[in-house]
Amino acid sequence: MWRKWYLWLAVMGLFAIMQGCGSVKTEQVKDLVVVEQIDSICGVRDGVIEHLVSFDIDVPVDGSQALVDSVMAFVNSEVYNMCEFCVDIDYIPEGEHMMYNKKEMFTNDGPRLLSHYMDKYKPLIQDSLENTYVLELKLVAQTEKYVTYGMESLHCGGSCGSEKFYHTFDKTDGHQVTEIISHDNLLRFFADNPEYNNFDVDPWSDEQGWEFTANYDFCNSYCGLLNDHFTLVINGVINHYMVASIPYSRIFSYLSPEAQTLVKQEGEGKPMLPPYLPERSEDGEVQMEPGG
Repeated sequence: MWRKWYLWLAVMGLFAIMQGCGSVKTEQVKDLVVVEQIDSICGVRDGVIEHLVSFDIDVPVDGSQALVDSVMAFVNSEVYNMCEFCVDIDYIPEGEHMMYNKKEMFTNDGPRLLSHYMDKYKPLIQDSLENTYVLELKLVAQTEKYVTYGMESLHCGGSCGSEKFYHTFDKTDGHQVTEIISHDNLLRFFADNPEYNNFDVDPWSDEQGWEFTANYDFCNSYCGLLNDHFTLVINGVINHYMVASIPYSRIFSYLSPEAQTLVKQEGEGKPMLPPYLPERSEDGEVQMEPGG
C-alpha cells in the first residue's frame, strides 16, 4: 500500500517538474532603438547672435522597458543639467538653485523629449546666454548584452574646453554599470603594459603629454565598453581630452567581474551598431587619439 503511495507521489512530482519546465519562457532582449534629436538656442544681443547652445542626442524610443526607462532617466538628467547650467545665475531667485524642478521636467515621451525641454528653457536661455555650449549624447555601442552612450560637452567662453564620458547599461534589467575597472586594476594594467600609459607629446603644444600615475583622478565614467574594445578617456589635457582604445584581449583580466561578463563573446553574434556608426576594424594595436 505504502509503495503505491510513494510511486504515485513520485509520478506526480515528475509531472509537476515537467510542467514547470514547459512553462519557462525565454525572452530575447530587444535592441535599443533610438531617434537622433537636434536643437539649438541662440543668444541674441542687440539683434546679433552672439552665443549658442546646441543639443545632439540619441533618445530611446523602443527596446526592453527596463532599458528604455534607465536610459531615459540618464538622458533626462543630462539635458536638464545642461539647460539649468545655461541659464544665467541672475535669473535664478535668491535661495534657489534651479529654474525648474528636475522631477517636474522629467519626461518619458521619447519622441518629444528635447522639444519638451526647449518649450520651457529656450526663452530663458536666449535672454541670458553668455557663452557657447554643446552637449552630445550618442549611442556608441550596442551588443546582445549592453549598450553604451558617449557624452561629450564643450564650453567656449574666453577659451574652449571639452570633456567626454561613457555610460554603459546592462540590457537584462537596464541598470547602469557602475564599476567597469577599479583604480587599483587600472594601475596594475598600466604597470604591466607601459606602452599604453603615456602620450609622448601633447597634440596641442610641444609640452610633455599625459602619463598615468597613482594620483590620477579616476572615475568609471571615463571608461567605455565599446563593441570590440575598451576605451579610457583622459580628461583635462590642456582643457580637452584624449582617448586610449585598448583591445579586450589585452585588458580583459583587469576588468570588473560584471564588465568581463558583458564583453565575453562566447556564443554571441556580431555586435550591433546604430545605422550611422561605421564598422571599426580591430588591429590589436595601441590607439591613442586627441579628442575635443
